[in-house]
Amino acid sequence: MATTVNSPFSADEKSNWLLYLLTDSALPTGGFVASSGLEASFQAGLIPTASTLPDFTLSAAHSFAFNTVPFVRAGYYTVDSEDPIASLEDADATCEALMIGNTVARRASLAQGVAMLTLHIKCFSPDDEVVKQWKKLIRSGKVDGHFAVCFGLVCRQLSVSIENTSHLWLYLFTRTLYSSAVRMNIIGPYEAQRMLLRAKEGIEDVVQKTMHLTMDDACQTNPLLDVCQGMHDRLYTRLFNS
Repeated sequence: MATTVNSPFSADEKSNWLLYLLTDSALPTGGFVASSGLEASFQAGLIPTASTLPDFTLSAAHSFAFNTVPFVRAGYYTVDSEDPIASLEDADATCEALMIGNTVARRASLAQGVAMLTLHIKCFSPDDEVVKQWKKLIRSGKVDGHFAVCFGLVCRQLSVSIENTSHLWLYLFTRTLYSSAVRMNIIGPYEAQRMLLRAKEGIEDVVQKTMHLTMDDACQTNPLLDVCQGMHDRLYTRLFNS
């Protein structure tokens, strides 16, 4: 898959269809029931008006990227090691150590991680032994199976470039926030599309800033958002699981 320095998201006639599939909102990975912290943040007053939603989204995407992109990249490159499963275990254990303090985010990550592997096996590559073995370890409880690591692994097995993988990861996160905002009636569907389009420049800047991060660089840049997301289970009423 050809890539260029100026455009992190690239495709050709062979990869377009796959990229369309991976960005499809109907992709059964559990994202529809997750608000990525938006619901709890909204009830906590961090989004007082609809006009503040873009700023919140960019801040959330920045924090999400610095917290997860290193593990997407780690999962992506595990197949280059002599023992891919051992590398996956190391990346997953490190991700678990970072997420253990946020029960809600951890729960969503684990649910979407195994869903991503299931999607790959059932729809894209039923004979992928690395993914099948990794899923077996998750189901047996020997590893956790975090979404970021699984997403990177699946994209690598599908021959998606690392640039497109990072771009897809953050686009899907951003789209989830705006989609959740529509379902929560913070904004309407047309306004959501307008805001999502305008988010492009800021999100691509975040992609560039996090493109070369390693697991040692993983950090939280918006602790307040992390706290709010962790309080999701205590909300009196809630629409989403996380």
